[in-house]
Amino acid sequence: KQWYQRRVRVEEKDRSTSFMIFGLQEEQNEKVGEKVGELLLELNLKPQIEACRIGTSNSDAAQGRPVKVSVGSCSTVMEILSKAKFLKDTERYNKVFLSPDLTREQRAERKKLVIELKKKTTTEPNKRHFIRGGCVVSVDK
Repeated sequence: KQWYQRRVRVEEKDRSTSFMIFGLQEEQNEKVGEKVGELLLELNLKPQIEACRIGTSNSDAAQGRPVKVSVGSCSTVMEILSKAKFLKDTERYNKVFLSPDLTREQRAERKKLVIELKKKTTTEPNKRHFIRGGCVVSVDK
């Protein structure tokens, strides 16, 4: 049991220094690190990175496989994720989405929250809804 708890803590630490990129076009014989570097330059950032595509290659997938990016510190990840919203204003990366690297359980919990958020958005359109601190929050517009 102690071994498992230690392993979970190590995984959480590893995940705190990485994030995921979804929607980045995949090309044959691409250099993923260079593509991610160009994307981060759009945000005026130039950290040291390690990047790789995850999952099995699917030639007819429109968006391509997700990219896992590791950086030196969790503060760098937070800076990148806080600036990620500016990608939607760029022509080249307006369909690219950045997300923290989450465990399978965290992804399942997040999915439930997103479903609840969508329900509230349709049932209460006169309020603004968002996810904060692991729950859906509603405020007047």
